[in-house]
Amino acid sequence: MRRSTSSAFFVYQHGAALLIFMLFIFLVATSWILGQSGGTSARNQLDKATATTMAQAKEALIGRAATDANRPGSLTCPDVSNDGVADGVAGNCTSFIGRFPWKTLDLPELLDGNGERLWYALSPGLRDNPAAQPINPQKALELTLDGTTNIAAIIFSPGPPLANQNSRPSNAVADYLDGSNNDGDNTYVSGPPSATFNDKALAITRDDIFRNVNKRVLAEIRGPDAPGGPSYGLRRYYNDFGNFPWADSNNDGIADVGTSSGNLPYNDLELKALPPLPSIHLAVSERLAATGQLPAT
Repeated sequence: MRRSTSSAFFVYQHGAALLIFMLFIFLVATSWILGQSGGTSARNQLDKATATTMAQAKEALIGRAATDANRPGSLTCPDVSNDGVADGVAGNCTSFIGRFPWKTLDLPELLDGNGERLWYALSPGLRDNPAAQPINPQKALELTLDGTTNIAAIIFSPGPPLANQNSRPSNAVADYLDGSNNDGDNTYVSGPPSATFNDKALAITRDDIFRNVNKRVLAEIRGPDAPGGPSYGLRRYYNDFGNFPWADSNNDGIADVGTSSGNLPYNDLELKALPPLPSIHLAVSERLAATGQLPAT
């Protein structure tokens, strides 16, 4: 009888120990899963904040290109001194890669999810300088991202420093951007995060820029529908003469009678403030020139 009681007690102890061990394993596994879930959630929040900030920067650059007073489509230089101000003289950029010039663009300081300021690469062909002319939708641009050509600009989130980036804060590109993104050429890459790469890149394509610039330029050509009468554009010409101008055949900005297809007569339209306009082709039917039927935009 005593042996039977002892055996039962042993079985009870063994079962209790097994239950405790299983409970311990369950708690460890649950803790690990919750930790992983919490880490993923935190990373997702950081990535979301970064994506929002980069989208703001992209929108600001496109808006700046569309509203530039003298060279629609041009972009501001990068900031190489980390003060938020674009660095360059009359559009001759100190460098075509640097930090995002948030002060120049009248924005609040834009930080990625890790608290780092954004970086910015500019295609030299879109700098705000007369030497960059012509600036138009057909112009071949220098930057590439992952093999895609005709990139106007790239916005970067540098992310936290990698093992070999131990000199932050600094103004050195290599302390922030990784791999071939810091080698000084016009070829850039993106990719999944790793121990040696954690840049996030957002491209602004040529089409992104000129989709908005073209609307602005065409609106300038048409002219305002002002209560006191339009001061420039096709509307002003029609208001003054009762018809629309012929095209310009010799690129002097003056309409040439009988020329139904040619350059825009920008001088006749009082559009001297928009240098890209002489490259715009104008096709005018005889009926349009004679009757002044204004096409819809």
